[in-house]
Amino acid sequence: MGSLKPLILASVLFVALLAVGYAAITSSSYMDVSQLADKTRPIRATVKGSPAYLGINQYTLVIGDSMYRLDTYGSYGVAELVQGSGYGPDSSYAVFILEGDNGFKVVALYSAKEFRRLYGGRPVVSERVVVEGVYKPDILATIITPFGEKQQYPVFMVEKILEGCHSSYTEPVGRISG
Repeated sequence: MGSLKPLILASVLFVALLAVGYAAITSSSYMDVSQLADKTRPIRATVKGSPAYLGINQYTLVIGDSMYRLDTYGSYGVAELVQGSGYGPDSSYAVFILEGDNGFKVVALYSAKEFRRLYGGRPVVSERVVVEGVYKPDILATIITPFGEKQQYPVFMVEKILEGCHSSYTEPVGRISG
């Protein structure tokens, strides 16, 4: 009977650790965009934010020496390179201005080619978007309105959209797991 105590104790400990791990996975929440405000170095993160309403307009997006024409469709836009060497791996991006709970904003850039492939020509964007990627506080994107007003935001390079975008009227909200 004495040799069963360590086995029972090990089994109880294993079940407790399994329960804690499961609870951590199922109850975890994403970092709010506002939590990026105090970061001074690039970090990999999964963040949630509310996409700012951009209207139906044409803006200019400037990142470094690159200039893009940014056509907006409500809560997102598509930027096409018009001058310079381009920023990042693509010459066109789906663009969101994601706002956190305290008002901190980032420009989220996602491959326009991948965005169209996954969500079609005119996707629906929810009030909350969750993205995974790399926050780059040292890179600033400048958005210039048709009236010449300028706003600067740090860049978040999106690798995956986990929640908040789906094809217009045909698909459920996009969720990627794994």
